[in-house]
Amino acid sequence: MITAYFNGKFLPKDEIKISPEDRGFMFADGIYEVVRWYKGFFYDMESHLSRMKRSMKELNIVWAEEDSFPTIAGDLININGLRQKHALVYIQITRGVAPRTHDFPSPAVTPTVYAHANSFMPNTSQIINGIGVLLKKEIRWSRCDIKSLALLPNTLNFHEAVENGFQECIFIRDGLITEGSHSNIFFVIDGTLFTHPESNNILSGVTRKNILRIAREAGITVEEVAVSESMIENINEAFVTNTGDEVTPVVKMGKYVVGNGHPGPLTISIWEKFQNETDTLKG
Repeated sequence: MITAYFNGKFLPKDEIKISPEDRGFMFADGIYEVVRWYKGFFYDMESHLSRMKRSMKELNIVWAEEDSFPTIAGDLININGLRQKHALVYIQITRGVAPRTHDFPSPAVTPTVYAHANSFMPNTSQIINGIGVLLKKEIRWSRCDIKSLALLPNTLNFHEAVENGFQECIFIRDGLITEGSHSNIFFVIDGTLFTHPESNNILSGVTRKNILRIAREAGITVEEVAVSESMIENINEAFVTNTGDEVTPVVKMGKYVVGNGHPGPLTISIWEKFQNETDTLKG
């Protein structure tokens, strides 16, 4: 039996019922956050909590117990017997239940809060072999910095990528490469590491932030500058980052082969440094 968290209680997941008038169901009016458990600790929980709070603030959603998320996440790991496994904890917070109207309910209603934990196995084959990514014109809204539930453009394009034999979809906005459907993307050009700067056009990834720190600490030249689509043939290496898959090499972008078609040396070095950090934190 899987136990989940719902509005202040830990309940059997199959018994949880969400109202059809919940604004998350009606309008995707809510946010979510995902944090990874490393067989004994959450990686950078502080940044995940901070991002969750920021997303809520941007949507004017107030959850009085927001600081309890780390405790809730830890309890879900323990209750579900996941302490010695790799796991992801997902939390979703919607504006709450109210009669359907485009305006926010007034007075404000209590938000709906749901969280669950699942074990997972890291995909090591993608790290060894790299992945291919589909390139698509950006169709998402202009507030990608909010970790919103409104992921239909992401899922449509990711599904198209999978149907065509790719493992991720990378968006291009006004000729500039922004990010993926569920990841940030980095490029190596002539020894310099590039990634799109923080803005409304990308989600500020927690893994992205830590990879930038790790790269700088290693003396790698880093530029938070967008790479244009016209520069693809000049890219020596590429990789994507996200909470679950950490650092994954990209060896093909659309019709273009990246570098020599294998994970590049700088990508592998950064991945190894990230692994060393998580191994150290495990103690």
